[in-house]
Amino acid sequence: MKTQPEKLVSEIAKDFTTYLRRGANFAPYTSEIDPNLNINGIEKLLRIHFVLTESTDDYPGVIDFVGSLRRRIRRIKTTVAKKSEELHGQVRGRIDWGSTLKSRSRSGFQDKTQFVCQQTKKNYEVPENLVLKRLLSVIYEIVTEDLKPALMNGDGYEWLDEWVSNDEELLKTLNSVFLRNVYLNRVELEEETLTDRTINSVKKSRTKLYREAAALLERYRKLVNYEIKPEEAKELLKNTYIKPEKTEVLFEFYWLFKILNSFEEVKFNLVDGKNNVVAEWEDDKYRYRIYHDSTGSMNFQENLKDVELPEEDGYLYRQGKVIKKWQEVAEEAFGLEGTDQLWGGRPDILLEKYRKSKDSSEKLDQLFIGEVKYTESPDYAAQGLKELLEYMGFVKDKEFYLSGPTKIFSDERVAGALFVDNLEEEKLKGETSNISIYQFGGNFEYDV
Repeated sequence: MKTQPEKLVSEIAKDFTTYLRRGANFAPYTSEIDPNLNINGIEKLLRIHFVLTESTDDYPGVIDFVGSLRRRIRRIKTTVAKKSEELHGQVRGRIDWGSTLKSRSRSGFQDKTQFVCQQTKKNYEVPENLVLKRLLSVIYEIVTEDLKPALMNGDGYEWLDEWVSNDEELLKTLNSVFLRNVYLNRVELEEETLTDRTINSVKKSRTKLYREAAALLERYRKLVNYEIKPEEAKELLKNTYIKPEKTEVLFEFYWLFKILNSFEEVKFNLVDGKNNVVAEWEDDKYRYRIYHDSTGSMNFQENLKDVELPEEDGYLYRQGKVIKKWQEVAEEAFGLEGTDQLWGGRPDILLEKYRKSKDSSEKLDQLFIGEVKYTESPDYAAQGLKELLEYMGFVKDKEFYLSGPTKIFSDERVAGALFVDNLEEEKLKGETSNISIYQFGGNFEYDV
């Protein structure tokens, strides 16, 4: 039986809170998660998780706050100021006859169209509205900037359902209120006008909307200034935990973190779709970078134009003919430019190890390639082994093969491993030079 997702989550939960790419919220096991805070861009990660929060007994949540915004913002607070204005030939507001007669007497009662009117002006720039608009501007910035890659491809991001997929889309609500509410648009906002004292005073407002806005804004300020305790940061990440939508990807990360456990002081990156570098770190001698589902700095592609085909008949000769003819016919029949790629791929795991030098130049010391198959089938595992051997045999550093023709699969600079689920013990063999096979639950140690 395949290892279940719950088991995989329990194995890697400590380090997996950096995942944001196509995934789904995973609530049942949050009590077991102890998030790792040693992350590049931790502030951005916390900002994203901030807009995914739901209300608890201790804190209001952004999801619930924005969800109830349309209904609660109908009664926005204003103050009223009265202003007297002297007018000629027109009346605006209520006529102040006492002041009008005094004004006319000063001019000898020559102008009977002279009036002093009292006008009432509403002031929207009260502390409550300043706090509310600042909070909404923060949420809007996070959603439209930090979450832009996910929102542009929202169909595959289940963890964003509250924002883009349910009946009351929060994104539409936010746009409607923040961008088009006529009353909020009258509030001129300057950052320096909002002191901590102002926010604290609004937290005591009699209106729940403003109290919650102040509490959320205060929490956000502490968050981005990293004034919150590590326990609170972990709690924020824990309560909005995201795992990959596909168990296969979760299995790949299980093995990736197994590799990372061989090192100390690993610095994680956000896995958000922009960058597939999961972690990067260094020690006295080396600098490391590990990728997921990426070619990294290497070249894993073979094109026909770069291959010298034999002139005599045979498989390679005919394969070249097939591809060239395909290019011609595809362009003629469909108007498409056919690729001349003979082979290409993207390893599941790629670890680049560079030797540091005094002159700041770096030289690749070793490339570790991992192919992961979430399977119990020896046949499927064997297919994964073939893919691994292709990666190891064809990998190039720019246009040159990493291994020379006499060192294919024996070059110490290129190591590889096949990672599988629970296979029958008798089916699983040991190591072959620099190629290893591991099954779920087994120990892994990278030879540093």
